[in-house]
Amino acid sequence: MATYTQTLYQIVFSTKNREFTLMKEGREHLFRYVWGILKNKKCPLYRINGMEEF
Repeated sequence: MATYTQTLYQIVFSTKNREFTLMKEGREHLFRYVWGILKNKKCPLYRINGMEEF
């Protein structure tokens, strides 16, 4: 008999005091960096996003 297990994670990061520090120019670079780490560990990434600056 075989069993199938799938574990999904939702990981949320925040800055101290929820300060806005992520500039629009750096968002794509940061998202690609995180995606690259997960890809190297053979973890699927379904969605990545960040809060808009006000």
